[in-house]
Amino acid sequence: MKPLTIISREAVELRIYVHPTCYSSYKLLKHLMENGLINRVKVIDTSNPSLLDRFVLSVPWVTIGSRTVAADPVSGEEVKLMIEGSYKPTIGNPLESFKVTLLSSSYASSIALLHGDLSYAAFRELVEASLRTPLTGLDPEEVLEIVRRDGVSLYEELEVRIAKVLATSYIRELYWASGGSLNEKDLRGRVDRVAVLTWLMAKASVGRLGLPSNPLTMANRDGVEIIVNILEASGDKILSDVRREQETIFKDISYTSFLKSLEQRS
Repeated sequence: MKPLTIISREAVELRIYVHPTCYSSYKLLKHLMENGLINRVKVIDTSNPSLLDRFVLSVPWVTIGSRTVAADPVSGEEVKLMIEGSYKPTIGNPLESFKVTLLSSSYASSIALLHGDLSYAAFRELVEASLRTPLTGLDPEEVLEIVRRDGVSLYEELEVRIAKVLATSYIRELYWASGGSLNEKDLRGRVDRVAVLTWLMAKASVGRLGLPSNPLTMANRDGVEIIVNILEASGDKILSDVRREQETIFKDISYTSFLKSLEQRS
């Protein structure tokens, strides 16, 4: 596969799909703002999915022209080099690169844990993003084949790490649902297996898309147990980290002003 050559902004449009609450998106955009490069890219807020031109599996999500070139984790410096036309990514182990990208997506992680199988999250575009395929020329087929063949054993290898990602996601969404008032006592009252599994089923599915064919018997309850154990052991610390992260984002006037300007342009 021939790598895509970045020539100039006139030749290809670089788009960054973000969400206002995402700390990775925040750090990436702040880097571009501080380096005077924010007007060299098109930033797209994913809050309204009906306005998107593609299915975005993680944020930040970076495209050049029609090709997905990167997904979280992707740094502001990487995007800066893309803008300048000098980005030359080096991928060590392609499978490991995909694992890191999956663990950076709470959506992909939730699908993998709900089914207890990484193959359910083996989205081609996610693999391409992890390999920076349009820029490296790396073919995603080998990684896709491995993940689809060995999805259960790969999940078992990553199970605790995936559960930690989802424990944080669960607390973050409780924080949002509480209007930011969630405290440690409230959190402890919302940690139970049925509540976490209900949340997981909703997070991992769109309607019934992605839902186990028989949720009564096929949902991965052992994985849910691990999430609950993490919440019980470390929930207070995770909540503190989530609160700090969200307050950092929404107290940053220059950043929130930029987000408002996106609303006015749309």
